[in-house]
Amino acid sequence: MKSSIHWLIVFVCIVLMPSANAQHYYIPLNREIMLRYEPSLYNLQSDAHTSFRPFMNKEIERNAPFDSLNNEHVRDNKFNQSWLGRKLWKEHLFEIKGEDFAINLDPAFELTAIRDKHRDWIFINSRGLWLSGTIGERFSFSSSFYESLARLPSHVDSFVQKTRVVPGGARVKKLGSQFDYNVAYGTISYSLKKYFNFQFGNDKVFIGDGYRSLLFSDNSFPFPYFKITTNIWKVQYVNLYGVFQDMLVPHPKGYPIDDFSFRKKYGSFHYLDINIGKRASIGVMEAIIWKSDSVRAQSIDINYINPIIFLRPQEYSLGSADNALMGLNFKIKATGSITFYAQLLLDEFKLDEVKAGNGWWGNKQGFQTGVKYFNILGIKNLHLTSEYNYVRPYTYQHRGSLTAYGHYNQPFAHPLGANFWEAVSILNYKYKRFAIRCELMYAQIGYDLTDSLGNLVNYGNNVFLSYIDRVKEYGNETGQGLKSKLLYNEITVSYLVNPKYNFVIQAGAVSRIEKNDFYTNNSSYFYLGIKTLLTNRYFDF
Repeated sequence: MKSSIHWLIVFVCIVLMPSANAQHYYIPLNREIMLRYEPSLYNLQSDAHTSFRPFMNKEIERNAPFDSLNNEHVRDNKFNQSWLGRKLWKEHLFEIKGEDFAINLDPAFELTAIRDKHRDWIFINSRGLWLSGTIGERFSFSSSFYESLARLPSHVDSFVQKTRVVPGGARVKKLGSQFDYNVAYGTISYSLKKYFNFQFGNDKVFIGDGYRSLLFSDNSFPFPYFKITTNIWKVQYVNLYGVFQDMLVPHPKGYPIDDFSFRKKYGSFHYLDINIGKRASIGVMEAIIWKSDSVRAQSIDINYINPIIFLRPQEYSLGSADNALMGLNFKIKATGSITFYAQLLLDEFKLDEVKAGNGWWGNKQGFQTGVKYFNILGIKNLHLTSEYNYVRPYTYQHRGSLTAYGHYNQPFAHPLGANFWEAVSILNYKYKRFAIRCELMYAQIGYDLTDSLGNLVNYGNNVFLSYIDRVKEYGNETGQGLKSKLLYNEITVSYLVNPKYNFVIQAGAVSRIEKNDFYTNNSSYFYLGIKTLLTNRYFDF
């Protein structure tokens, strides 16, 4: 009893203590935006925790010249000083500022024309708004909405036809050869001094230092979550509780699928990141995915809500059929401009089976290795990210789709699912408001096959299939099934018009070649458009 009273007094004191004189808010989860800050966040003087994203502004401000990185020089002429010139080049569309609050309203849009050699001219037409702001020093909010109509590149169109969702986006309505869909994001955030932050909303997160994540990525649709972030000394500890949707559960007979609400599943995630000196950090993730349980007669399992409990032993002690995963994230700063990073994902692990090397189906693991090189050879704003990803067959799968490691028909982690290896390199260069991005990706994937009766045979690629229906017990190897080779190249040139709401003009070209024993798909397209950069989109699969 005395101990409980003691901790209650400590908590009340933390809440009532004055906070630092700075507003706390989250930066949009977008790679082009983050590239402004990363060279400073990864240098030897930085103590930033870089592996759980999105970042808060205070994390960046402590390690980088935040204000100067967010402003680009505008010529001092009559038009640029006018209302229209200011709104076009350097200000929010609408903003209201008071003594201790700020509210901003900006456009959120994409108007892109795409020339696909297989589909002639196609397009992406997204319109929306982004509302954001801060109230006092501790409270912030952000909300955005997109209504979209699109005809997509051929390989993306095939993905949508199969899954009924746009990559990273929402479920579609088919209008002839076009897709209609919309996406909404929204979060509120509250900080207690410098130690705690609470965030609630519908959005995405990313765990890792690389381009891909094998632990948890922003690959799938936004989801409702509650997140607690604790920063003490050299430690960052994150608790994330999420609600996800399974689109594969059969709907009741006699009801159109559009009139049926998809069943929900739930997730509890703990992530502990520790800085080791100035050069290294190690992060540990544990995750549980569980469905509504008729035996325990509950949806939200109170056993997984404890923010400091070890989830894997708890899952085992309950005699649970829930899906448990563990992961590690590493980072080592070799120099002030070169950082090596890695991830290890353990879905199942039996040391004897791993050492035997006989391809047991339950050896469900994945790993990532990579390097970031900033200001290559002393050339300012020339940056390289290069990484290798490897995921064994059946990784992320569980007894059914309701406990699989995925949401809204897309994997939580890598867009290729499982049963693949991939090498991807991205070169970025920025000069004033101009930027060039070059990506080269090569992968070998083992797709699942269809038998003579039209049934899908599970070789371990689709994370939503049941591992109970695996092809064999032993002799499983990465790339089994329909072994395919995928080469993806993309070059993008962009011009930053307004850094306040990340308005850019973009032009680019994509080449994609996919080969296997049954078919060869060659596709290429060019695109030109204007857009606001608030999220990431992955068409490189």
